[in-house]
Amino acid sequence: MKKIFLNVITIMAASSLLLASCAKDETNVIFNGGTAPVLSSSIADSIPLPVTDTTSNAVTFSWTNPNYQFSNGISSLNVNYYLEVDTAGANFTSPNMQTVAINSDLSTTFTVSSLNKLLANGLLFATGVKHSIEVRIESFLGTGAEPLFSNVLKFTVTPFAPPPKIVPPSNGQLYIVGDATPGGWPPLT
Repeated sequence: MKKIFLNVITIMAASSLLLASCAKDETNVIFNGGTAPVLSSSIADSIPLPVTDTTSNAVTFSWTNPNYQFSNGISSLNVNYYLEVDTAGANFTSPNMQTVAINSDLSTTFTVSSLNKLLANGLLFATGVKHSIEVRIESFLGTGAEPLFSNVLKFTVTPFAPPPKIVPPSNGQLYIVGDATPGGWPPLT
């Protein structure tokens, strides 16, 4: 019993010595900051949303690289962006603010349909009414990193009510009724 106890103590002491003799060779990388991205758009002031051409491009947003800097050099890898859209004057704090995630691209384009959906369904704007919005970019590196915010662009938009979806009958045949149908015409005399 004494021998087993002595062996266990010897193994623990040897392990402690081995672990204590290990030295870490590491380089600490320090985040030195970056520059806030500069946001620009293909449209100024008012974004038209024509209900007759919902597949066309409504607006393209572009921004500059934030050039995150670390003690071992500049790193713009793995930068993620959020395009934030909110009601003007809400300072991007309204409960209906919309955030569009963008991986590492430096621009994004909205079609008329996608922007209208974001405004009417996301921000809950009334259709047929002119609204003022603000847009900005938030850039960040991974979780827990301090985000950088771009300048704010202001626009007016008038969302439209999408036309209702009409689903044909399951048998694929449509019928009409009334006086203008063959069964509704009076006989000719």
